[in-house]
Amino acid sequence: MAKQYFWQGWLLDNPLTEDPNDFTLKVKAGNMVTVGDIAKALQEEGTEFQLETLIDILNRGDRIIRNKLLAGFSVGTGVFYAYPSVSGVWYDKNETFDEKKHKVSVNFQLSAALREGIKQVGVEVLGVSSAGPEISGVTDTWTGELNGLITPDEVVTVKGRNIQIAGEDEGNGIRFIRVDDNSVIPVDMRRLTVNNPSSLSFRVPKLTPGDYHLELTTQYSAGGSLLKQARTTRFEKVLNVPEAEQN
Repeated sequence: MAKQYFWQGWLLDNPLTEDPNDFTLKVKAGNMVTVGDIAKALQEEGTEFQLETLIDILNRGDRIIRNKLLAGFSVGTGVFYAYPSVSGVWYDKNETFDEKKHKVSVNFQLSAALREGIKQVGVEVLGVSSAGPEISGVTDTWTGELNGLITPDEVVTVKGRNIQIAGEDEGNGIRFIRVDDNSVIPVDMRRLTVNNPSSLSFRVPKLTPGDYHLELTTQYSAGGSLLKQARTTRFEKVLNVPEAEQN
């Protein structure tokens, strides 16, 4: 089948082996598409609805999907199927749900249309990645959550490659960026307790509930000398600050 789409990607050293010629591929993803972007694309296709109306409709649709899933319904769209799920083990028929041992979540499955679409995707290897910073994982040390929830005013550990914060460029540092409004909340560098090429530990600012990108900028170079120009990387997964639990 002729490929209609192509995903570009850079080769990275495989962290699971010691073979210097063993690589994994990281997709060079484009900017995250938002509800506003989807609304603009619908307008470009010729809809007569105003942009604000389209955004409102899409947001209402998202809200209905969320509420249906929270009520225990399965949801099917042209993109995915979503199913309520509870993981964990019950060792007695009279045992009740325990949040320390059981976890409520939602499982996602690709729709048939998306599965067929993926068959039309090819991959273009751009070569071995340069020595710029790469974030591979974020762990909330308060909850143990990996690449998901983060806790304000608690410590997170960031793993990656060439992520040590170094250099005098005024843009160097670590920041959280809200997904919904792109507001920037910097990390106080006095709270950076571990600053190594492959690992960072720092206290999360007092973030309000919502979804955030994690971004860092540094002049660190594996060769020992500082880079003339600072480089920025953004973690590819969105991190979430949950609403505080009501007592």
